[in-house]
Amino acid sequence: MSKSLVEIEGFAELEKQIKLLTNDKVKKREVLKILGQVANPTVKAVKALTPIGSELIKLRGKTYKRKNYLAGIGRKSIGKKNMRKTKNAVLYVSPRSSKRADGWYLRQFVIRGTKYQKANEFIDKAYSQTKGQVTKDAEVKVAKYIQKQINKLSK
Repeated sequence: MSKSLVEIEGFAELEKQIKLLTNDKVKKREVLKILGQVANPTVKAVKALTPIGSELIKLRGKTYKRKNYLAGIGRKSIGKKNMRKTKNAVLYVSPRSSKRADGWYLRQFVIRGTKYQKANEFIDKAYSQTKGQVTKDAEVKVAKYIQKQINKLSK
C-alpha cells in the first residue's frame, strides 16, 4: 500500500459484509454508494477549477451579448456519474446535462478544444490535486458512512 492512502477502521469488516451479499447487483449498488462519498472532494475541486465564461463574446473583432446563456452554468453541471453497463462499480466526475444546467458546451468545446480554442483540461488538474483520495475533512464523513453501511448490512 502507498503511504498516501488512508486507513479506515472497519473497512475489512465492510468488505466481508459486501462479499456475503449474494446478488452482484446489490454488491455494485453498495460499492457505488461508498464511491459517491469518496468522490465528493474531487467534485468540489473540479467545480472550483471550472472556467466561467463572461456575458460578452468576442468573435472576429466584434463583441456580442450571449443569448439564452447564463455565465457559470458549466460549474453547476459538474457532478458524479455511474457507469451503468460495466460489470464493476465505476463512478466518474464530469459535466452532465440536466434541466437546470446543461454541460454540453463544456464537454464538447471547453474540455476538448476546437480549431480556434485551446483545450482546457481542468478536470485532470482537479483530479491531480485530490489524486482521487479522501481529504482529511471528508475522511470522517466516509468513516461514518462506512460504519453505517456495516451496521445496515450486518442485520
